[in-house]
Amino acid sequence: MKRHISFVIMLAVAAVVPATAFAQAPPQEGNPAVLDVNGEKIHAGEITITMRNIAAQMGGQTDAENQEALAQMAMQRMVEQKLLAQEARRTGIEASQERLAEMIRGVEQQAGGREALASDLASFGMNLDEMTVYFREMELTRSLIEHQISPTIQVSDEEVTTFYDENPKLFDAAEQVRAREIFFRLPLHADADAVKETRAKAEDARQRALAGEDFAELARELSEAPSAPDGGDLGFFTREQAPPQYANAAFSTDPGGITPVVRTNAGCHVIKVEEKRPARHLPLDEVFEQVRTLLYQQKTGEAVSELVKALAAKATIVNLVTGQPVVSQPPPQ
Repeated sequence: MKRHISFVIMLAVAAVVPATAFAQAPPQEGNPAVLDVNGEKIHAGEITITMRNIAAQMGGQTDAENQEALAQMAMQRMVEQKLLAQEARRTGIEASQERLAEMIRGVEQQAGGREALASDLASFGMNLDEMTVYFREMELTRSLIEHQISPTIQVSDEEVTTFYDENPKLFDAAEQVRAREIFFRLPLHADADAVKETRAKAEDARQRALAGEDFAELARELSEAPSAPDGGDLGFFTREQAPPQYANAAFSTDPGGITPVVRTNAGCHVIKVEEKRPARHLPLDEVFEQVRTLLYQQKTGEAVSELVKALAAKATIVNLVTGQPVVSQPPPQ
């Protein structure tokens, strides 16, 4: 039921600043500015990072035909973020230094360390200081929403009940399985020796589990999946949320049972089924707070969109590639 809030800026940036315009700009070293929002620059590197983030949210769809659409979305998102960050500063809101540091630590860990992150950033003209400024703008936007918009949002019990009654199909839950796994990485195109070795490790783990060793402890000891510290616990999932061969094995095994070794594109899995839930219609009391959260997020998104439109109406935004304004100050009344 949870959804990410999507803030939509009502600007024709996509029509005015095509992604191909970057290639038409005069050659520049480093990280050239491509947009100016009320005197503050948005740089090409920020667009690239935002494109990556959007692609990840969309499941990693980054082939050539998607690049133009990703660039348009990234530019829209960067303009709206700049407008909201400017409003935060205007009203005296500050970025949380603790959260900012946490964001930077997280990105460094994902990249494999500070040096690896710096190298990655350099590949599209950015440095660590510029990335910190980018994250500070994000945190200012979050703080603005938290302090100025969220406190104004209310969702009544009646609204929750009405939404539930008017959208019955949303609460038809498919069959689910809760499982644990022991996972061994194996590239899809691994050679025969690697396949044999990895399958042997997985089968050995399976035999140890069948012989009575605690599956959760084996997962902590052996598994190469992110779930390993949690004893391989994957929580509940539906058939559609797992690869077909994985889902077929899990859903055809009784609770307490352990599947044969399952090969997917990621590697080899040994799965223990802990619990099953049949398909059913979820009662209101079970989803009440989830529905309230959903409606709260929707109202927050609508409020942010209204604020962005108001800020955009007063903004001066210039395409620095063409030198043309995207949004100009309205003429005096």
